[in-house]
Parts: sequence; C-alpha cells; structure tokens
Amino acid sequence: MKFVYATSPLQEAEFILIGCPDEKGNNSLRTGAKKGPEAFRNVAYDRMVFKRKGRFSFAQVSSGPIDHKIHDYGDVAKNKIAKVVEVLKKDKIPVIIGGDHSVTVEILKSFKDVTVIYFDAHPDIISSMQGYYGSVLSDVEVDLGKTIEIGIREPEIEELKNIKKKNLQVITAYDFEEKGLPWIWEQISNKAKGKVYVSVDLDVFDPAFAPGVSSPVPGGLTFNQVLYLMKKIMFELDVVGMDIMELTPRYDVDQKTSQLAVKLLLEMIANHKKSKK
Repeated sequence: MKFVYATSPLQEAEFILIGCPDEKGNNSLRTGAKKGPEAFRNVAYDRMVFKRKGRFSFAQVSSGPIDHKIHDYGDVAKNKIAKVVEVLKKDKIPVIIGGDHSVTVEILKSFKDVTVIYFDAHPDIISSMQGYYGSVLSDVEVDLGKTIEIGIREPEIEELKNIKKKNLQVITAYDFEEKGLPWIWEQISNKAKGKVYVSVDLDVFDPAFAPGVSSPVPGGLTFNQVLYLMKKIMFELDVVGMDIMELTPRYDVDQKTSQLAVKLLLEMIANHKKSKK
C-alpha cells in the first residue's frame, strides 16, 4: 500500500516518501522496526480517510490544509538508500520512514554540510561500536559542532564523555520543563545555519504517547511540545531532508505510535516553507 496522501507523480512532487524497512542495526530485545514503513502507510489509510456518499475525504492537520505534492517512492534497501536520496535531494525533499535509527547514517552520506536536529531519548554517540542505532552520531560524517540533540534523557557513561569531547549540544527532556519551549527554540535557531536535516527517533516521546518503539524511556516529550518546535523548524529553517525512525508495530498499543508518527509527518510537511510559497 502506498501512503494515501502521496497522490503526485515523481516528477511533480516536492516531498518524496521513502520506506527503509531495515533493523539490522537494532540491538534491543524489542524487535520489529522493519515493519515500521508498512504500519505507517496502513494507519494513514485506516485512520485518516473518510468516505461519504461515494466520495473520499482526507483529514488535514492543525496547521490547515496540506497544500503540497507528495510522492511515495516505495521501500528502498538500506545499502541503496544513500544513492536514492542523493538523486532525489537535488530538487525535492526526501522523507524517510524506518527502520532502526542506524538507517540515518546511510541517509546522511548524502547530506554532509548540514545542521542536524536530532530528536531522541538517547544521544546515540557510542564510539566503541559501529553500525548500530546507538552509534549514529559517531558513525556519521557531519559536523557535530553543528548538531543539536533534543529530548535526551538516557545516556550511557561513554556517551556523556563523548558529548563533552565532541562539544555536542544537548537539550534534555527535563529542559522542556525547567527552561521552556521558547528557550529551546532559541537554542535551535542559534545553532541552525544553512541547510538543516531533521531526524526523529520516536522514543523521544514519552511511552505513554508512543509505546511502539524499540527502546522506550519514561519522562519523554509530548506531541504538542514537539509540534511547537517542528512548526518553527519547518517554516523558519532551510530543511532539506527528514526522517522518522524506530516505529515498532509489535509493541504499538492501539496503534498509538503509528498514528502519532503519521500526524507528526503531515504537520512537518504542511509547515515546511517550501509548501507555503
């Protein structure tokens, strides 16, 4: 099944949805992220399409109508995703649905000179091991001085050392309560210079809202906290690519996580300044 909102041909589309059903980098006992792209597409159709008197109507978002063109490219293997993205990013915005977070390493091979805004419960900066979802920011070739992590709340000792060593800017989940959203947006806008890539691990959300992930961590963010930042990021910054990772349907109670992921993506696209021209 294709993403139901993807109604445009490839040549005309502004945003290209790509599934990457791969979890070879997952070291968690909770598996199933390779089913994420399928669950994402299915829930979009089941939940957000209404039929009345023989006509279909698509749910819109809080930001208003989704007035953009989207194409669903289908699924791409992890070892080919970088080449596909390299071609598409020349005049379109790639949107990748995973899969475990190590997929982002492959994607970023096509986005070297970017600011990375990284939403995650974990810093993912393990350097003693490569090629898995906990080593993403050690494995990528982007400038970590231009990277900012949002929602961190469960680092390992090694990661704390690497954060300091690499001068990586981290906004913790508790900072949302202590310092507030305007302060967090100020940190992001000060950091983001030039082109921006946004990566979302769904475990950045509290498990109450997103239980279907491989590594859930209590004390996470709410949807509206992330939405507040995403609206500003998408409209005010030059976002050239984005991904949503770690949707794990096997643990997704009442499809909470897949529904949240679909809504988040539609809000991100609807607020992207490219679709507001």
